[in-house]
Amino acid sequence: METAMQVRYIKPEEAADYLKVSAASFIWKFDAEVDNEVEAPVLAAFNGSELVAGAEMFEFKTNYCGKVLNSINISGICSKPEARRTGGVKAIFDEIGRTAVENDWSFGFLRPFSIACYEKFGYANLNRMFAIKIPFANMTHIPRNTDVELYTGEQLEEICALHNKCAFNENLLCLREDGKHFCAKPLEEAVYTYIRRNASGEADGYVRFKVNRDERILVVQELFVLSKDALYGLLGFLRNYDGIVNYLRVRGQYQGTPLSCVADRIDGVVYEPDGGFAGRIYNIQKLLENNAYPEKHGKFSILSLDEFEQNKGIFEVEYENGKASVKRRTDGDYDISLTPPAAARLILAGEGHNAHSACFIDGVEICGNADDFFRAFPHRITCFYDSLWST
Repeated sequence: METAMQVRYIKPEEAADYLKVSAASFIWKFDAEVDNEVEAPVLAAFNGSELVAGAEMFEFKTNYCGKVLNSINISGICSKPEARRTGGVKAIFDEIGRTAVENDWSFGFLRPFSIACYEKFGYANLNRMFAIKIPFANMTHIPRNTDVELYTGEQLEEICALHNKCAFNENLLCLREDGKHFCAKPLEEAVYTYIRRNASGEADGYVRFKVNRDERILVVQELFVLSKDALYGLLGFLRNYDGIVNYLRVRGQYQGTPLSCVADRIDGVVYEPDGGFAGRIYNIQKLLENNAYPEKHGKFSILSLDEFEQNKGIFEVEYENGKASVKRRTDGDYDISLTPPAAARLILAGEGHNAHSACFIDGVEICGNADDFFRAFPHRITCFYDSLWST
């Protein structure tokens, strides 16, 4: 039975309490000497004075249709096993939605252990990631290369600028401004990052990797490039490790990434599931206002079936020349109605549906001619990606 919960951010001295709940929830070891700090602010639910659930809140600047919007990325969601189904996690998500506008969060992301579970909070699966495993023996057509530079931390500004250029080629990719995403101590941590530059000396790609010696695999955690030459140059550099490993595995791939576009031309490639992410819209009007629209005139209306005040109602959109006006009303006719998970799939995911394919998605009801709506949200190369999840 659910009970009334107090929801607030924890104090520094309460970090260990949250980590104890996390340890009990996921059944991992708690070390009182070490486990007393958290990476990000923790929003927690309290039953009286007892911390019963919590989640770490990472804020990111995110590319949405070429514009920078703020997102909240929720990690470490946990609850005491003996307090589950008493409303702790729901109270946390309710608080996130209630405060989203004042915090300027347009959307949220998380790694779902269960799609059905997080759909209850308005989240939908937006991207199914995969890893690409390639035998080094089948990469001989890619010339070896050593024209790279080891990242040591001194190139932080340059590598952040490079990553952010890559981010504007892929919708929902997060921007970076600090060094927490890059390993500046390769010898100590056995994680190496190399930068590749073009003929003009400008950085146009980087790769971060480590080695799984037991399986003889070079594991690439991140691979971002601006050009085909950069991709082949970095792959040619990685070939130099074929004396100690047999395979290259590149994680965090999704449909349309540069490597996925060329991997099918290499024999022996294996595609392996690598998780995914789910998303939720917390400010639908802001997304509608910042969407990249067609040049041709169009008009549609959406009934948003959302519990949060900022997302309730019917949103009328009229667009032309790439821009749109958005108005909200409380009643009247509409072209399409969407539950929060359905809105996330059609507006955020970049799946590129039409009226026929969308009718198979739970939470979608087409009530009029919604062609202009589907024209406004075509297929887009889309991926939320956080380096903190790629280790």
